[in-house]
Amino acid sequence: MSKINYILYFLSGMIVGVFLVVPFLEWIGMPSFANILVYLFGELNEANKFVVSLFSVLLILLIIMIPIRKYKKTP
Repeated sequence: MSKINYILYFLSGMIVGVFLVVPFLEWIGMPSFANILVYLFGELNEANKFVVSLFSVLLILLIIMIPIRKYKKTP
């Protein structure tokens, strides 16, 4: 697969996730990412703002790096 195909699949997956999966999960009663962060770390204050930001950035980087690694492994 070409790099363009990987980018298109990744972007289409993100769009489907944002516009179809998230409303469906809210409709069936699943908590949002913001609610999960509050459950894990409590209310946001200066002490845990760094931890929550770091957790969110690491999660986003993980989501972005998986397709890049898969692209580099394919012949």
